[in-house]
Amino acid sequence: MPRYTIALRNNSGPDAPASVSRHVPFYCAHEAAGAAWSRALVEGCGDLLDPVTQTAVVSVVSNFGRELFTGDADVVVALDRIGSTSLTFLITLHQDGVPAAELTVVLVHLDSSRVNSAPWSPAQIAALEALRSAPVVA
Repeated sequence: MPRYTIALRNNSGPDAPASVSRHVPFYCAHEAAGAAWSRALVEGCGDLLDPVTQTAVVSVVSNFGRELFTGDADVVVALDRIGSTSLTFLITLHQDGVPAAELTVVLVHLDSSRVNSAPWSPAQIAALEALRSAPVVA
Protein backbone atom coordinates (compact mmCIF):
# COMPACT_ATOMS: atom_id res chain seq x y z
CA MET A 1 0.00 0.00 0.00
CA PRO A 2 1.42 3.37 -0.93
CA ARG A 3 2.58 5.74 1.80
CA TYR A 4 3.45 9.36 1.12
CA THR A 5 4.72 12.29 3.13
CA ILE A 6 2.60 15.31 2.28
CA ALA A 7 2.92 18.84 3.61
CA LEU A 8 -0.34 19.91 5.23
CA ARG A 9 -1.24 23.55 4.86
CA ASN A 10 -3.76 26.08 6.02
CA ASN A 11 -5.43 28.68 3.83
CA SER A 12 -5.57 31.32 6.56
CA GLY A 13 -4.59 34.91 5.89
CA PRO A 14 -1.16 36.29 6.77
CA ASP A 15 -2.54 38.15 9.79
CA ALA A 16 -4.20 35.11 11.37
CA PRO A 17 -3.05 34.28 14.91
CA ALA A 18 -0.84 31.22 15.34
CA SER A 19 -3.69 29.29 16.96
CA VAL A 20 -5.58 29.59 13.66
CA SER A 21 -2.75 29.44 11.12
CA ARG A 22 -1.26 26.23 12.57
CA HIS A 23 -4.60 24.38 12.53
CA VAL A 24 -5.37 22.36 9.38
CA PRO A 25 -9.08 22.59 8.49
CA PHE A 26 -10.81 19.38 7.43
CA TYR A 27 -11.02 20.44 3.78
CA CYS A 28 -7.24 20.90 3.63
CA ALA A 29 -6.83 17.39 5.06
CA HIS A 30 -9.25 16.15 2.38
CA GLU A 31 -7.12 17.85 -0.29
CA ALA A 32 -4.02 16.09 1.04
CA ALA A 33 -5.84 12.74 0.99
CA GLY A 34 -7.02 13.46 -2.56
CA ALA A 35 -3.47 14.22 -3.67
CA ALA A 36 -2.35 10.91 -2.15
CA TRP A 37 -5.00 8.68 -3.76
CA SER A 38 -4.56 10.45 -7.09
CA ARG A 39 -0.80 9.90 -6.93
CA ALA A 40 -1.33 6.24 -6.04
CA LEU A 41 -3.60 5.78 -9.07
CA VAL A 42 -1.17 7.52 -11.42
CA GLU A 43 1.78 5.50 -10.13
CA GLY A 44 -0.15 2.23 -10.02
CA CYS A 45 -2.11 2.46 -13.26
CA GLY A 46 0.06 4.64 -15.49
CA ASP A 47 -1.59 5.18 -18.87
CA LEU A 48 -4.42 2.78 -18.03
CA LEU A 49 -6.31 5.36 -15.97
CA ASP A 50 -6.41 9.13 -15.70
CA PRO A 51 -7.87 9.89 -12.27
CA VAL A 52 -8.81 13.44 -13.29
CA THR A 53 -10.89 12.60 -16.36
CA GLN A 54 -11.89 8.98 -15.74
CA THR A 55 -12.96 8.93 -12.10
CA ALA A 56 -15.37 10.84 -9.88
CA VAL A 57 -15.61 10.93 -6.11
CA VAL A 58 -19.02 9.69 -5.03
CA SER A 59 -18.48 9.39 -1.28
CA VAL A 60 -16.09 10.66 1.37
CA VAL A 61 -16.44 9.76 5.02
CA SER A 62 -13.88 11.23 7.37
CA ASN A 63 -13.18 10.78 11.05
CA PHE A 64 -10.65 12.86 12.94
CA GLY A 65 -9.11 11.46 16.11
CA ARG A 66 -6.97 14.49 16.83
CA GLU A 67 -6.18 17.90 15.44
CA LEU A 68 -3.89 18.18 12.44
CA PHE A 69 -1.32 20.97 12.24
CA THR A 70 0.57 22.52 9.36
CA GLY A 71 3.67 20.54 8.47
CA ASP A 72 4.34 17.06 7.23
CA ALA A 73 1.90 14.18 7.56
CA ASP A 74 2.29 10.57 6.51
CA VAL A 75 -0.61 9.47 4.33
CA VAL A 76 -1.28 5.78 3.78
CA VAL A 77 -3.51 4.80 0.85
CA ALA A 78 -5.00 1.32 1.10
CA LEU A 79 -7.23 -0.14 -1.57
CA ASP A 80 -10.10 -1.75 0.30
CA ARG A 81 -12.47 -2.85 -2.45
CA ILE A 82 -12.76 -3.01 -6.22
CA GLY A 83 -16.26 -3.25 -7.61
CA SER A 84 -17.29 -3.60 -11.23
CA THR A 85 -17.30 0.20 -11.75
CA SER A 86 -16.03 1.62 -8.46
CA LEU A 87 -13.29 1.31 -5.87
CA THR A 88 -12.93 2.16 -2.21
CA PHE A 89 -9.79 3.57 -0.61
CA LEU A 90 -9.08 3.67 3.12
CA ILE A 91 -6.76 6.58 3.76
CA THR A 92 -5.07 7.35 7.07
CA LEU A 93 -3.21 10.51 7.99
CA HIS A 94 -0.55 10.29 10.69
CA GLN A 95 1.30 13.20 12.20
CA ASP A 96 4.27 12.78 14.51
CA GLY A 97 3.70 9.02 14.32
CA VAL A 98 0.16 9.31 15.71
CA PRO A 99 -2.95 8.46 13.67
CA ALA A 100 -4.97 11.65 13.26
CA ALA A 101 -7.59 11.03 10.57
CA GLU A 102 -9.19 8.21 8.61
CA LEU A 103 -11.05 8.69 5.35
CA THR A 104 -13.05 6.27 3.28
CA VAL A 105 -13.23 7.44 -0.33
CA VAL A 106 -15.33 5.82 -3.04
CA LEU A 107 -14.47 6.57 -6.67
CA VAL A 108 -16.47 5.55 -9.69
CA HIS A 109 -14.91 4.84 -13.08
CA LEU A 110 -16.47 7.03 -15.79
CA ASP A 111 -17.00 6.49 -19.50
CA SER A 112 -15.84 9.13 -22.01
CA SER A 113 -19.04 11.15 -21.55
CA ARG A 114 -18.25 11.58 -17.81
CA VAL A 115 -21.96 10.97 -17.23
CA ASN A 116 -22.14 7.19 -16.92
CA SER A 117 -20.12 4.70 -14.96
CA ALA A 118 -17.98 2.23 -16.89
CA PRO A 119 -16.62 -1.17 -15.92
CA TRP A 120 -12.93 -1.50 -15.15
CA SER A 121 -10.93 -3.25 -17.85
CA PRO A 122 -9.04 -6.43 -16.91
CA ALA A 123 -5.77 -4.47 -17.22
CA GLN A 124 -7.08 -1.75 -14.90
CA ILE A 125 -8.21 -4.35 -12.36
CA ALA A 126 -4.77 -5.99 -12.43
CA ALA A 127 -3.07 -2.61 -11.90
CA LEU A 128 -5.45 -1.70 -9.09
CA GLU A 129 -4.94 -5.08 -7.41
CA ALA A 130 -1.18 -4.45 -7.50
CA LEU A 131 -1.78 -1.37 -5.33
CA ARG A 132 -2.81 -3.67 -2.48
CA SER A 133 0.72 -4.99 -2.19
CA ALA A 134 2.63 -1.97 -3.48
CA PRO A 135 5.80 -1.21 -1.52
CA VAL A 136 5.75 1.75 0.81
CA VAL A 137 7.16 4.82 -0.93
CA ALA A 138 8.04 8.24 0.42
